[in-house]
Amino acid sequence: MKSPALRSTRDRLLGSIRTIASARHAGEPSYITDGIYRDGQLFRFACADINERYQRRRIEMVIAYDSSALTLAAPLAYFAGCGLGVIQPSSRGPLLDLHEIPAGCRLLLVADILHRGSQLASAATLLRQSRGELVEIVTLLEVAEAKGAQRLAPISTYSVCSLR
Repeated sequence: MKSPALRSTRDRLLGSIRTIASARHAGEPSYITDGIYRDGQLFRFACADINERYQRRRIEMVIAYDSSALTLAAPLAYFAGCGLGVIQPSSRGPLLDLHEIPAGCRLLLVADILHRGSQLASAATLLRQSRGELVEIVTLLEVAEAKGAQRLAPISTYSVCSLR
């Protein structure tokens, strides 16, 4: 069972997320997590939660999905003592040279938000082509009703907080 302090912090994380009307999908909200990054305590909690989960999992490279996830991926790579790369959405192509990833390299894909999961699925496919081993996809926020984690199965996912 989660302590009241932990529940309170996760509630504060969710409270700092803004929603706006989506420019791409009419009637569907877009989620903005910049409130977490601007609040030092919330950002520290999110980083500590992720670092605690992965500190003993032998991650060899942290891959940020797009530059928006770089803010979350960089501290994780620093504390894990591993490399850091960025992979962009397919329209812009990867910034990461996938051929430079050694075979069997344990990869962690970091994204800001897990919504529908289709873009993260394409990034996971690219990372699998690199011969690396994708350990998990970690996000700051999961929109549970969109069922993105189910679409990514059998790839394991972890989110700091979940919007139900």
